[in-house]
Amino acid sequence: MMETKIPQTKNETFAQLDAMLSEKEKSELANGDAIEYHFSLGLWIRNNWIYGQEEEDVKRLAKAFRTDMLFFEADDLSMKIIEYYQRYLKRKGL
Repeated sequence: MMETKIPQTKNETFAQLDAMLSEKEKSELANGDAIEYHFSLGLWIRNNWIYGQEEEDVKRLAKAFRTDMLFFEADDLSMKIIEYYQRYLKRKGL
C-alpha cells in the first residue's frame, strides 16, 4: 500500500481506500468481520494517517468519524474508519 495524505472527511477517506484496495480486497472487507483487519488495514491507517501526523489533521479525521478526542485511541479511530468503510462498501453492493 502506498503512503497518502491524511484525509479530512469520510468521503476523502473512502476515496483513498477505494483507490488503494483491489476489488477483491474491498469485497472481502465488505463481507468479512471488521476486526480481522485490525493488524493489516488498521495498522496501515494508524501508521499513515494517525501516528506522527499533525494533531489538528488527526483531530479533523477523528471528528469526521465522530470519535471523542478527549479519550482518543489510535486503535479506536482506525477500527471506526474500517467499520464505516465496511458499511460504505456494503451500500455500494460489494
